[in-house]
Amino acid sequence: MKPSRVRSGAAVLLSILLVVASGGAALAAETVKIGVMYSTTGPGAPVGKIQIDGVKLAIKQANDRGGVALGGKRLKVEPVIRDDETKPDVAVRRLREYLNDNIRLIVGGTFAHVSTAINEQIRGGQAYFMATNGVAEKVFRKDEKAPYYISTLGAVDGIGRMSADYVSRTYKPKHVMLFLPDYAYGRGAAVGAHRVFKGKYPQIRVSEIWSPVGTPDFSSYIIKIKEARPDVVMMGHWGSDAINALKQVHELGLKRDTKVFFNSIITTLAIGVPPEALDGVTMGMWWYHNLSGLKDPDTVKAVDELSRVWRKEYGEPPDPFAVYAYLGMQETLRGIELAGSLEPERVYRALMGKPEFMSVKGPARWRVDGRPEYKYAKFIVDGKHPKDKTEKWDIATLADVYMGEELSLPLKEMGW
Repeated sequence: MKPSRVRSGAAVLLSILLVVASGGAALAAETVKIGVMYSTTGPGAPVGKIQIDGVKLAIKQANDRGGVALGGKRLKVEPVIRDDETKPDVAVRRLREYLNDNIRLIVGGTFAHVSTAINEQIRGGQAYFMATNGVAEKVFRKDEKAPYYISTLGAVDGIGRMSADYVSRTYKPKHVMLFLPDYAYGRGAAVGAHRVFKGKYPQIRVSEIWSPVGTPDFSSYIIKIKEARPDVVMMGHWGSDAINALKQVHELGLKRDTKVFFNSIITTLAIGVPPEALDGVTMGMWWYHNLSGLKDPDTVKAVDELSRVWRKEYGEPPDPFAVYAYLGMQETLRGIELAGSLEPERVYRALMGKPEFMSVKGPARWRVDGRPEYKYAKFIVDGKHPKDKTEKWDIATLADVYMGEELSLPLKEMGW
């Protein structure tokens, strides 16, 4: 082959490659990439995987409508999913990877210590992070919170405050025993509970029993509770500890001696507990897939519709933590459309500028500290007797709703 023909062929090939490359770049420009970071390995994996289901469904629904409105056209949303391995240092590395790829809007968060580490890393405004799990209250203080850090769930301390307020008003106990796990989650709940008991119900005697994380046998702790004879025991375990503690509470007959109130549980954990062990236990739930009896047709309809779609997509009803991930992605996409931008500051400011939104747990409004106020802060459910269950997911009946002010501390107290 002559040199001129070689050069000519090379030129044609280069032209083709440039066309393909420019087409690929154009295609990339036609999508909105959002970071999705949850724990898909490590202790958080069982929850992290269902949280991703929630994010994916929110994206699917947006894409089925044509995508998000941005720059005068509708663009499809593409999740960039990464595993934080339930480790803060890994989460920080993943964050850097996102920033290197110019992805500055991220939805994620399975364990509190991981989400807290992200807050520290973006104090300079490097990214927007939507934490869809519970984190420590202090993260939302004005002098602690990163400028574009936002959370659909809020603070774990609020679990203790709401539970203490509800238990005090509903059961009017003389003695309450806190039975909690000895790590950040349990300690935060205790701080919240003591604040309410001391400030609003000082006549109630409060005592504590702490169990180490990973306790295989809770018998000794439960026996101590029985001996103390409290009117109400407020439990607050998580993960496999929650399942084991509830099983052993049932086996040792604690429910015959005192009212058992479980501060916060999710469906994923509850189905691991024998139905007879949940029977007679009252539980707080951030969300539940059957709100029959709630006198709010719009919210009941929204819950029923999401449950129908979720079952069609995944073969089971939504878990509360998955729903908060779903809400987190929905609100992030709403922020993008309101802002007409993918810049963290503009997306965050857009949500704060139009804070009201209708969620699948009722009306809500963003606070200036990046947390939402929900009309229905917490749903209160009673565990079902095995004979009353229609399926394994039918774990409880709606008993009440918590609509008090204890979900979040006053803004002034948070420094705002």
